[in-house]
Amino acid sequence: MFGRSLEPFRVLAGLLLLALAEPAVAQTLRDAEYQAASTLGATHLYRLEHDHAIEFFYELEKEYPNHPGPPLARAVAVWLRELVAREDLDLERFISPGYFTRPSQEKMAKEDAAAFYEGIAQSQENAEKYLETHPGDLEARYYLGSCQGALAVFAFTIERSYRKALKHGKESYRLQRTIVAEDPEFVDSYMTLGSYEYVVGNLPWYIKWLASLAGYRGSEARGFDYVARAAKEGYLVRDDARLLLMVMYVREDENDYAIEVARQLHQRYPENYLFHLNQAQILERMGEPERAAETYAAVAALAQNKVPNYQKLPLGKIRYPLGNRLLALGSNGEALDQFKGAVDDPETSDRERALSNLRAGEILDTMGRRDEAIDHYHRVGKLQEFEGSHETAAQYLLSPYSPD
Repeated sequence: MFGRSLEPFRVLAGLLLLALAEPAVAQTLRDAEYQAASTLGATHLYRLEHDHAIEFFYELEKEYPNHPGPPLARAVAVWLRELVAREDLDLERFISPGYFTRPSQEKMAKEDAAAFYEGIAQSQENAEKYLETHPGDLEARYYLGSCQGALAVFAFTIERSYRKALKHGKESYRLQRTIVAEDPEFVDSYMTLGSYEYVVGNLPWYIKWLASLAGYRGSEARGFDYVARAAKEGYLVRDDARLLLMVMYVREDENDYAIEVARQLHQRYPENYLFHLNQAQILERMGEPERAAETYAAVAALAQNKVPNYQKLPLGKIRYPLGNRLLALGSNGEALDQFKGAVDDPETSDRERALSNLRAGEILDTMGRRDEAIDHYHRVGKLQEFEGSHETAAQYLLSPYSPD
């Protein structure tokens, strides 16, 4: 799903997924009718249908105006929509050392950030009001903990504030901890507990001792056990915990387990292209280049054919890097398809169009298709120069490219 730096904290993304797990309002927050409806809304999120999910939870909120679930869920949907737009839900970024500890060039629209915070505030208000008439209610307290978890991951991934993330993460842990202290069978809380334990247990030593002085303590092994239990026995968070387990398995280089979880999630949500891409990324880490290349190519083909939700993949942005990935995996034919697609796609940037022509020409030269290669080199010369592309193309016009 890591280098041992501050980036393990991103596993707190698991905390946010608790927000997908809402109960209901009537005499109890676990009204069966409400739960069925909220599960449908969560399915929209797993299908990457964020606008539909936001609209769905707005409507559900009208039906259950005092329930903490719908406003929390729509806040999470706004947050997830932003991460998908930034391509920050990509597995490689989640395991890239320090990715979320660096300042982001992306800025979330003010109205979207406001919508996120408004949803969280409304959920907290509803939960607190419910507690006034139902003192000590575990479900309402669970929501309060989930709100703190959502604030933690938002602070870390969007605001890039490590301090705020730790503050909210610790409070989320505290709230969920009090729940399982009263009821050890309230299994959904173990996902938050496991996320926190695993993250804090993986802080580097030079951070861990400071965190310990500040009251932050955790165990990697205990964190794994808690999340695994939530994935197996959770009432509301099974899929969420499985997703988190996949990330943790990749981090620990347990790729056989990770690929199985990725397949299960994709079978359950076939519209989610991220789970499909996750399989390719994990296969690559497993040292299976042919299967990885086949999977990458399959994802690109589904996007090209505009299969529902796959059409959301920004092919104009991913064809060139995907072609390079396939080339590195030794799949020259599939790589050539991607470079040619990048050349013809009006959404491709000028830089990647020029470099795609160059890469396509190189592959065609290795295939002995010299006339086609020359055509691509001539195209390079007519485009803006990037990274010495004109000089390189001119050399290849004089002498065919050779990988030796």
